[in-house]
Amino acid sequence: METLVRVLLSLAPVFLFLVALFALDSFKLVHPGTLVRAIAAGAAAAAACLVVARWVVGSQLVEPSRYSLVVAPVVEEAAKAVLIVALIRMKRVGFMVDAAIVGFATGAGFATVENVYYLHAVDDANLLLWAIRGFGTAVLHGGTTAILGIISKLLAELHGDEGAAIFLPGFGAAVVAHAFFNRFVVWFPPIASTLALLAAFPVVVLVVFARSERALREWLEVGFGSDVELLEMLQSGAIKDTRVGVYLRTLTDRFPGAVLADMLCYLQMWVELSIKAKGRLLLREAGMQPPADPVVADRLKELAFLERSIGVLGRLALAPFIHGGSRADWEVEMLRAGGGR
Repeated sequence: METLVRVLLSLAPVFLFLVALFALDSFKLVHPGTLVRAIAAGAAAAAACLVVARWVVGSQLVEPSRYSLVVAPVVEEAAKAVLIVALIRMKRVGFMVDAAIVGFATGAGFATVENVYYLHAVDDANLLLWAIRGFGTAVLHGGTTAILGIISKLLAELHGDEGAAIFLPGFGAAVVAHAFFNRFVVWFPPIASTLALLAAFPVVVLVVFARSERALREWLEVGFGSDVELLEMLQSGAIKDTRVGVYLRTLTDRFPGAVLADMLCYLQMWVELSIKAKGRLLLREAGMQPPADPVVADRLKELAFLERSIGVLGRLALAPFIHGGSRADWEVEMLRAGGGR
């Protein structure tokens, strides 16, 4: 029973936080399968960091205390960042809220392995120690990776780019927060640092969720109406008398006729899929599960074929009419990952 209590104190808080974050997301942007993969990735990162720590400290390259205060924050945050960076670069993260959830799930997986290791390595019946590791260290790992995801996604939206540079500020913030927590534990009683973390993190999360959901609703309202209007013009043939039609006619000297036709088909196909994606988000917000759509898979294959046909220049030429910037690619990835759901 004593062992069970230690396990619960060291592991339950971080997963309760994760469940709360998932429940707060009214649009259910993160698929449960993605959460499982994030937890597994965090666990793998923790295992790798433990091997590195034992080798560095065992080789006497760095003193244990110095490793904890200086080296560990950099190594551990870098290991946890791998999945977040990959997902943002692959357009699998559309908003700050899902970056926060996936980041926290990664940290939860990391904390699980780390705390299980300490449960075996440290034979201490002091329940306060395990409460501090559960409410403090474990939540810290989730919180710092969530911060990295939030800042990185915000910068990606502001700059319209997922290059390496946009991840550096978030990574720096995560490392500083991690190092400050480790140093704070040295300066003050561990319970004080744990309480400070528990007071600060929920405020940050609530602000991010409020801002992200507001941005998502604004994007849905503007984008859905624009997409429907554009699709009606494309289907009725009235597009030729609009600014889109005039713009396409100016491209006749740059692209062959067959490519221009494919560009028009690509635009219509993308708009149809964009409407489907936004419709699914609206259904999720209303608490309904979107029904499976067998047509989506074929539409995605056709979109990929048309994208290859028009090439990079063709897609760049259509960029002014594809709303949402990087979120346009995220919509397609969301449909592809959901298998039409």
